[in-house]
Amino acid sequence: MLRKQQFLLLILTVLLTLGGAHAQSGRRSSGATTTTPTTGTSPTAAKTAEKKPAAEPKLQLLVGINRADAFTTTPFYVYDTVLADCMKRLTEAEIVFVNSGGNSMNRSAGVKAAREETTRWVVSLELRSFFAESGRQIKPDQDELYIDYTVIEPVTGKIKRSGRTQRHIYQQAGRGGNSLPTMKNGPNYSEYSIKQAALEAADKILAGFDIKVRE
Repeated sequence: MLRKQQFLLLILTVLLTLGGAHAQSGRRSSGATTTTPTTGTSPTAAKTAEKKPAAEPKLQLLVGINRADAFTTTPFYVYDTVLADCMKRLTEAEIVFVNSGGNSMNRSAGVKAAREETTRWVVSLELRSFFAESGRQIKPDQDELYIDYTVIEPVTGKIKRSGRTQRHIYQQAGRGGNSLPTMKNGPNYSEYSIKQAALEAADKILAGFDIKVRE
């Protein structure tokens, strides 16, 4: 009887020992397979996030003016100011890059220049007389001007757009509303009117490309 009890106790001890060992093995296995979610960004994702958006393509323009008209008494500074103010306005649009085509570019020269271009559009500016257009005699101390512009496509040399400004380039008035005496190199035109006409021309050129300068 005593031996039987001792044998049963031995079996019970062995079973308890095996049960404890299995429990410990289960806890170790559970700890080894548990993974902690990562909150960091993978290297590939980080590189993608660091990439900057591609810059918008720039509109490239070659802008010139014709001051070689033999039938005008307009002083050269008016042509130069119109070209400078128009180019300055065009560059205020962030995606526009402008180069000067000089002061000897009429429409024919603009077409020829455009055919030699691959990316730059050519813009030809010319000053026209309201008096001459209406058939009136041009007087150096009375004439008023407007800007005529032509936009020409690169490679083909095709004229895509053309127009004129509504703003007049008028002469500076003195006392009593009379024009100031004619300058040594030509009549004296209002700087304000020159700038306003040049800005209008530039804005119309940009509008043809669906571009508007941010004010």
